[in-house]
Amino acid sequence: MNTRQIVRDYERTWEGRCYFNGIPDESPPEIREKVPSYKRIAIALLNNDMQLRELGYEPKKSKYYSMLKRIELKDKLKTNQLKLEL
Repeated sequence: MNTRQIVRDYERTWEGRCYFNGIPDESPPEIREKVPSYKRIAIALLNNDMQLRELGYEPKKSKYYSMLKRIELKDKLKTNQLKLEL
């Protein structure tokens, strides 16, 4: 998912919740972290947060991520085992 799609998804999500006329450009300072605004999107992008983690989005993991992690852990356990020599 690229950044444009993430921003569109963010807009659709908030328009579906309660911002039927679109999200505002700015929000009052006392509730800035709790409500959506284009200013928050711009700040996230200026901070090089292309996945919009500051806005609550998490990058989606690949369907192979868990398989790869299992393989890595198994290999790590094999290499870290102690061998007793008599």
